[in-house]
Amino acid sequence: MKQEDPNLPMEFLAPNYSDGSIANVPATIAALLGVPFAGLGPLREELWRSFGGDVQRVVLLIVDSLGWQMVERERAACDSLLVGETAVCAQITSIFPSTTVAALSSFWTGVGPAQHGLVGLRLLTPEYGTVTQFIHFTPDFGSYPDALVDAGLKPEEFLHAPGMAEQLSAGGVPTYRFKSYQLINSALSKMHGRGAKDSFGVVSTADMFVRMRQFLEAKAGEPMYVSAYWPTVDTLMHYHGWDHPSVAAEVRAIFHQLKSELLGPLSAAARAGTVFLLTADHGQTICPPSRYIHYADHPQLEKMLLIRPTGEPRLPYFHARQGRQRDVLHYLQDHFGEAMLPLTGEEALAAGLLGPQPHSPDTAVRVGDVIGVMRHDYAFVTPQDLEYAERMLGRHGGMTQLEMRVPFVAMRLDR
Repeated sequence: MKQEDPNLPMEFLAPNYSDGSIANVPATIAALLGVPFAGLGPLREELWRSFGGDVQRVVLLIVDSLGWQMVERERAACDSLLVGETAVCAQITSIFPSTTVAALSSFWTGVGPAQHGLVGLRLLTPEYGTVTQFIHFTPDFGSYPDALVDAGLKPEEFLHAPGMAEQLSAGGVPTYRFKSYQLINSALSKMHGRGAKDSFGVVSTADMFVRMRQFLEAKAGEPMYVSAYWPTVDTLMHYHGWDHPSVAAEVRAIFHQLKSELLGPLSAAARAGTVFLLTADHGQTICPPSRYIHYADHPQLEKMLLIRPTGEPRLPYFHARQGRQRDVLHYLQDHFGEAMLPLTGEEALAAGLLGPQPHSPDTAVRVGDVIGVMRHDYAFVTPQDLEYAERMLGRHGGMTQLEMRVPFVAMRLDR
C-alpha cells in the first residue's frame, strides 16, 4: 500500500523506517555479521559501514528512555566512551508508538509495530475477551500476571515476524541476552528471546557490565550477538521527569560503569572483531497533571465507544461502537484540537506511521477506529490511569521530538 502524507504538525517527528529508526538496527547487526536478514533494511551506511569487513561479534546495549536530549546534556560523558577515529554518535528515531513493549519487539524482529503486531501497552485482544496489558500479560482490569499465558496465549508465537535471534542462529551466530533478573524469565522476555542460546539475569549495571566483560573474555574469538537491556533511566524519568538531577546522575553513572567495567578493561583478544552499539527504545516528555484530559469528563464520548480507550495516555486508541467512527473522530477534533491529532486507524496505518506493509492481520483491530496522537505535553487519562499518576510525571508513546529522538552510538573496539 502506498504511504500517504498524514499532514503531521511540526512538533511531531515521524519514524524513519527506511534507514533511520531503531527498527533498522537488527538488519544493521545482521549486515555487520554477514547474516541474511528478513525485515526492514539496515541504517544508512555512514553509521556503520566503516566497521565492517571481518566483524565476528556485535554487542548492543539498550538503555530504556535514553532520549537524545540526555546525550546532548551529558555529551562529555558519552564522548568519553568513544573508541577509535571512526566511532559514531548520531541521532536516529524511535518507532511509533514510542513505547517499550512495541520498541523492544522491533529490536527483536527488525520490523515496525504494525508489522509485528504489538502496537502498544494495552491492546484489545478479542480472542481472549479482554484488553491485555502486555508488560505483565494481564487483563487490564486488574493485576493478574501471566493470566493471558494461563488462558492459552503463547508468547513465543505472538509476534507476527521471525525473531532476530532465530535468524542469526540460522546464519551461524548465537545470541546471548543480559537483563535484570526480575525480567529475564517474564512472558515478554520469552516473546522476544525466540532462538537465543542463553540468557543471564543481573542485579545492577555494575553486575551486568562485569559479567558481560567476563563473558566476552571467556568466549574471545567466537562469533556472537550480545543484547543487553537496562530500565532504570526510564523508571527515574517516569517519577521525576527527564530534566531531574537524579536522572542525569543515573545516566552519568551508567556511562562511567560502562567505560570502567566493560569497555575499558577488555583485552585485545576480546576486542578483536567486536563492534559495540548503544541506543534506546524511546525518549520521554514531561506531562504535568494540569495537562491531563480526563476521559471521565466526557460522557458523550464514552457513549460512542465500545470500550474505554486502550493504548496509553500519550497514544489512546478509540474503539467506536458500530457506525460511530466518524462521530468519535469529529468529537475529538472539536474538543481536543490543541491537545490531540486524531487520525482514523486506517489513516495512521496507510501513512506508515506504525511501519510499512505487510502488516500483521491483527494490527487493524488493535489500533482501533481512531487514534489520538497527543500533542505537546498533554495526556489522555482514564480513572484507571490516575491510580498511578503520581509515578508518571514523565511519559512516552507519542510522536514529539523528545519521545522520538534517540542516540545511536557505534564503535569498533579493535581500532
